[in-house]
Amino acid sequence: MAEMHSWISFCLPDIPDRAPAGDSATFYFVSTLLDTILECSFKKGEVHFRSDNISTISILRDILTKKATEKGIRLEIAYDINETSVPHILKLLDPKLQYQISLANKFHLIDALKEVQLQEGGDRFLSEDYKEILRDAEKLKTEFSRQPLHLERLHGMIADIYIDSYQFKGQDVKKNIGQLMTILKDYTLPDLLEFFNVHG
Repeated sequence: MAEMHSWISFCLPDIPDRAPAGDSATFYFVSTLLDTILECSFKKGEVHFRSDNISTISILRDILTKKATEKGIRLEIAYDINETSVPHILKLLDPKLQYQISLANKFHLIDALKEVQLQEGGDRFLSEDYKEILRDAEKLKTEFSRQPLHLERLHGMIADIYIDSYQFKGQDVKKNIGQLMTILKDYTLPDLLEFFNVHG
């Protein structure tokens, strides 16, 4: 149990230093970014991971395989992938993507709207949406400056989910990442779901 506990603590943050008393233990983790869940149950010589994020399982598999190789230990790894997990995680990501896209679009409009406002001597002819962007310009700039790469990070996560979901099926889909980035540039959830279903 202590050896298994050390392997788990190598992979996951905030595991207690000492192995729990008893024959088995279960820990739960929640992603602060994605709101996905990881359940880790283990006992002597055996560990079970369950997550609604396929990339979490992929990362754990890679880390444990590397550690086992370094120690010369043979691992038996079995997967049971729920086909609904990928659409589920993409649906969880959708509001985060929509928000970041909207924030970036508004941020990039600020200077142009200020220029138009200056040239026209006011904002009376602008739509209410544009007036709101001008009113909230400083707030938008501050928020965007705090997380300028957040949208790219979300795109990277989606690319990882795509690669990982097909890697578990024994397929290399890295050649399709350019197409995926094109879909993400003009993002809609239905287009993204269709891409995941068709491009494997």
